[in-house]
Amino acid sequence: MLHSFFHQNLQFTRSFTKKLNEQLVEVGLYHSQWLIVYYLKQFETATLVDISSYLDVEKPTITRTVNRLEERKLIERIPSTDKRERRIQLTKKGMQVYEEAKHVVASFEQKLMEGIPESDQKATLHTIQLLKRKL
Repeated sequence: MLHSFFHQNLQFTRSFTKKLNEQLVEVGLYHSQWLIVYYLKQFETATLVDISSYLDVEKPTITRTVNRLEERKLIERIPSTDKRERRIQLTKKGMQVYEEAKHVVASFEQKLMEGIPESDQKATLHTIQLLKRKL
């Protein structure tokens, strides 16, 4: 049972990301980019280390994704009191893309959850949160 649980979770996560990427193509984002855009919308500004820690992804990977978002003018660097610190935020265009992507993601997630009882959703969320804390 234990092996199957984690295997199924991994398979679901990969399929979810692939299908979400197919949906996000209409706003010109990938899942990895959406995660950063979403984070910046929630926290307004951040460093690459902040994002790396939050997403549990190595900093070089975050740097590459941030550079792509910056090239597309979705994020911008902002002055920081510490010159060694690179702070970023969404641009006006980035905020617009966030709003478009938010609708795409919400619609995708809503369709995915249709027919699953709220009690099952809550139990699953609770289990995921417990497992994450144990990591």
